[in-house]
Amino acid sequence: MTASNIPAMKDFMQNVMEPTITNDGPTAVGIPATGDIIKEMCVEVSSQSLEDVFVELNAKREKDKLNREKNAKIQKTCRDRKKENDIAVKKELDRSQAEVKSLKTQLVGAQMLATAVTEYHRKHALVGLSVSTSASVKRFLDKRSRSLVNMEEDSAE
Repeated sequence: MTASNIPAMKDFMQNVMEPTITNDGPTAVGIPATGDIIKEMCVEVSSQSLEDVFVELNAKREKDKLNREKNAKIQKTCRDRKKENDIAVKKELDRSQAEVKSLKTQLVGAQMLATAVTEYHRKHALVGLSVSTSASVKRFLDKRSRSLVNMEEDSAE
C-alpha cells in the first residue's frame, strides 16, 4: 500500500462508515454504532509503518503456510507409520493364529499317543521296548501318575 492510498482510507472512514443514529437502532440504548468502533480501531499510520504491517502480515502468512505444510507432512508420515504398524500387527496375528492351530493339532495327537502308551503299558508293561524307549515310557507314566495324584488332591480340598 502506498502513501497515496492513505487519504482515500481516511475519506472512506469519514464518509462511508459514519454512524447513523436513529431512535430505533442500537445507538438509542447506548451501544456504539459499527462505524464508531471501526473509527476507534483505526489509527493514523504513516505509509512506512503501514507497509511494515503488511510485510509482517505476509511473513506471518508465509510462516503459517510453511507450518501447515510441515504439519501435513508429519501427519502423512504418522498415518503411513500407523498403516505399516497395522499391517505388521495383522501379519503377526495371522502367524500366531496359524501357530495356535498347529499346536492344537499336535496336542490332540499327543493326547492320543499318551492314551495309546498307557494302554500298551497296562497290557504289556515294558516288554518288547528298547532300553531308551522303556526309560522314556517309564518317565512319562511317572509324570502322568504324579499329575493325576495332584489333581485328585486338589479336587479333595
